[in-house]
Amino acid sequence: MNRLVYIKMGVKLFQALRFEKVVPEDRDKINKLTENTWMWGDYIPEYFDKWVKEGLFIKAVSDGEILGIIHARIFEDFTWFEGIRVKQEIRRKGVGKALAKKAMELSPKKIFRLAANEKNVPSVQLAKALGFKEIDMFYFIDGKVYDIKELINEFKLKEVKANLKNVKGFVNDWVWYPITKYSGKIYSNGELTILETNPPFLVNGYLENIRHMSKNFTSNSEGFIVFELKLNV
Repeated sequence: MNRLVYIKMGVKLFQALRFEKVVPEDRDKINKLTENTWMWGDYIPEYFDKWVKEGLFIKAVSDGEILGIIHARIFEDFTWFEGIRVKQEIRRKGVGKALAKKAMELSPKKIFRLAANEKNVPSVQLAKALGFKEIDMFYFIDGKVYDIKELINEFKLKEVKANLKNVKGFVNDWVWYPITKYSGKIYSNGELTILETNPPFLVNGYLENIRHMSKNFTSNSEGFIVFELKLNV
């Protein structure tokens, strides 16, 4: 998985950047790399064991130091990129771009997708620099965790056959899919229309203080841009 990439950090020139699969022994180094991603830390430590076993979990290494990581989930007809992290001191030096290109090279699929927080300018710029195109937008609203059964009882929802033609896609487990791929149940009470996903995906209406995804903007939501790249498809 080696590839010659040289990264300059201040006056220091790193040796050739190597790309290798993340192994269980990398846990502490990756926890250190990601500990300050946000004020509260990062979700990657929670998913570390799962990512080591599933998909492509790749690290960029130089002089024995992990400078960046990326995880790719492989699905039937596309690859989903997530968890792109780069050592703070060398961001915008090409490490993230090189990691994504290596993941594309190793993936058996030719369609790649990812979601970037609309306020995360470096991630949005990286996606565009790689040739990804914006295809959709979704919103995350945090709050009390309800499963679909609790929502059905709370809001008196019933299973319906709703028309989803005005919906481009939906999100399940933080992965975006075209709406044509949805095969689950649809619930509604006339005001709310909800898909049976994790967390629930709201098609119509407004939910307050309940954790869910939605296709609609609300004042307390985080917006995510969905990007897609097709290679010779």
